[in-house]
Amino acid sequence: MKYLVVALVMIYSSVWAEDYKLGDITVIEPFSYSTNGRSGAGYFTLTNDGPADILMAVTADFPRVMIHESLMQDGVMTMQHRTIVEVPERGEIEFGPGGYHVMFMGLDEGWAEGDEIEASLQFKNAGALDIKFVVIVRP
Repeated sequence: MKYLVVALVMIYSSVWAEDYKLGDITVIEPFSYSTNGRSGAGYFTLTNDGPADILMAVTADFPRVMIHESLMQDGVMTMQHRTIVEVPERGEIEFGPGGYHVMFMGLDEGWAEGDEIEASLQFKNAGALDIKFVVIVRP
């Protein structure tokens, strides 16, 4: 049994995302779920160990890449486009289902487990940070 657990941990860690750092900004474990559709979403945790900054854009090799925020309004979940996301001084922002997320639209084909989606996060002060979203199976 212990060998099975070790094997599963090794397999799981081999497809899990890594962290990326640029100055005071850290992007923790960017990931996306597998999809068969024409769009996909990216998620990560963003931490800032320094002064406030602004995430101004996310770019990738897809027809449209946008930052969205899911919000509940009058009992209905809506997605709203965000042109910027303020990153608070010594703060943390979660990009996850039901909140902030990156939308990749106009996919030619779906994403499968283990695929890596290259993107660049553009911060006002820190600059550009290239990352890879690792595609995982939806739990």
